[in-house]
Amino acid sequence: MPKLSVCIPVEPGQPAPTHLVNRLLEAPDSSVEVIVAACGTPKGAWPYLEARAAADSRLRILPPAPEGLSAANLWIGTLAATTGDWVSLVSPEDMLQADLPRLLAHVEETHPDADALGWNAFAIDPDAPRRIATTVAVPIVHHIAEIDKARMLEAFFQWAGSQNTPRMPFGLYHGAVRRPLVETILSSTGRLSWLTPLPRWEWAARVLIFSQGFVLSHRPLSAISATPFLPVPIPSALEGFPFDARIGLTAAIAEVQARVLHELGANWAGFNADFVKACTIDCMREHDEAAFERRGQGYFEAIHRMPGGAALAERFRPQYFPEPPEDKRRGLHAQMLLVDRFIGNAQTAQEFFDVVESILAPVFVITDFLPIKDD
Repeated sequence: MPKLSVCIPVEPGQPAPTHLVNRLLEAPDSSVEVIVAACGTPKGAWPYLEARAAADSRLRILPPAPEGLSAANLWIGTLAATTGDWVSLVSPEDMLQADLPRLLAHVEETHPDADALGWNAFAIDPDAPRRIATTVAVPIVHHIAEIDKARMLEAFFQWAGSQNTPRMPFGLYHGAVRRPLVETILSSTGRLSWLTPLPRWEWAARVLIFSQGFVLSHRPLSAISATPFLPVPIPSALEGFPFDARIGLTAAIAEVQARVLHELGANWAGFNADFVKACTIDCMREHDEAAFERRGQGYFEAIHRMPGGAALAERFRPQYFPEPPEDKRRGLHAQMLLVDRFIGNAQTAQEFFDVVESILAPVFVITDFLPIKDD
């Protein structure tokens, strides 16, 4: 049984995960299996990967999924084929640390009760304009720490300290989840489960609720190809809930939170000043003026439909910017090294991680020299 199963669901329009697969299978002795599942891509469309799968049993390409299958169900179908002790999921244009199985073995040895490993992934927009100076923060610390669950519940469900998304480094997407926790989550879902275009956040919510032990790697272990969220014409499955994916990313995440909690018999209590601030930031990250106006109006109306919304609406005052603000900071700031977004001429998330990995502490430094400690 491999230490890690990496799921790569490929949605229509996404490319074959050739570079990602090659990096994950680079070391012949790595205890990893890679499961690729494509929706709408016929067999024979990826001759290189299919030949690689025939030569390396650690790579499996599943039969094509039916066209029109939701992203959430494509994820679950990919999960069903895994056999590893731990499971992670990434998209084909993302990058994941190839030494992750070694780190997971270390986590098992030093903190056997942990069932979720998280990290802060680099978020890289492949279409970011080079004319706008942008900074990416690279942590200079690389220890692993236990994280208090109550602290994470507040950060996620109460939106404490959030931007337009809550602070949540744990989940299936760009996180690692132990197999028993995956099975617990899948066996505890019902008719309202997975009704979202953003399964990343539903997995985050359910991992947070059901996990018994969180461990965080301060060293980044992956990079996300982070394209801007586009509103989706999918109303909330909860009757009367005013926030959903038709408005924006923050609203879509709130709908996930409310629906998951409702299914478990609890009420969503995330409507507060921090959440309204997140809605404001979500508007300010839209740089098309017409889309900004639509998003702002959508949030304004949804806020007013909530109990106490009229008072909190006074805090909702998003400002329009025609393009992202520049950030020319570079060098060491506190425990972060601020680097150019296009360091080493990197444009994509995979290129960025390949460059920055050379200045990150090697995984063997963590596994061989650093104990897990409280954060």
